[in-house]
Amino acid sequence: MIDAGFETGHAYGKAVRTVKSCVGSTWCRYGVQDSVGFAIALENRYKGLRAPHKLKFAVSGCTRECAEAQSKDIGVIATEKGWNLYVCGNGGMRPRHGDLFAVDLDDATLVQYVDRLLMFYIRTADRLQRTSVWMENMEGGLTYLQQVVMEDSLGIADELEAEMAHSLSQYQCEWKTTLASPDKLKRFRHFFNSDAGDDTLRYVVERGQRQPCPERIHVVDISHEVKR
Repeated sequence: MIDAGFETGHAYGKAVRTVKSCVGSTWCRYGVQDSVGFAIALENRYKGLRAPHKLKFAVSGCTRECAEAQSKDIGVIATEKGWNLYVCGNGGMRPRHGDLFAVDLDDATLVQYVDRLLMFYIRTADRLQRTSVWMENMEGGLTYLQQVVMEDSLGIADELEAEMAHSLSQYQCEWKTTLASPDKLKRFRHFFNSDAGDDTLRYVVERGQRQPCPERIHVVDISHEVKR
């Protein structure tokens, strides 16, 4: 797959996940902007970016909001004039509606604001702190964050942009790098194309599939009839 040009993603890392999008103006009569194209551009820009916690993005092509952008860390919704930017949304067990950060932005301005906001988050958030909690704990809240990002109230906008540019310049497909490095590949030798067994592992067959059997889980052998 790597030879074919595919890249490894970051489904489990504290990084940017796959950017969600609706079909946008390309395939939907309601779409007012190319949400798919912009989602791809955002993903290609921020892929691999490490952060205090995972980051979820979404882009909707109109206010019908099929991509659910207002529940994401970075949510973008198309308007007739550009894009509305929502920030610090969250789903899960403690849902938080994203805050409307700025309206009718062009592509370049939106990316500039996202660069600054994300790097400010990376600088100031605690480890394992989602943007939603970061926002809730921030003194001054949304107004303060808008001043920092849009008005450069702290005088650090150039620093934030430079740090983001440096971080993005370091991107690499980590599995491709690993496969090209004998030293890194050695870390997986016992599990990668190895015939060596591990006597500490136990397995059980469930639904015709062989699966690891953790000792803490009580497993019933379903290959035999269970009497009631």
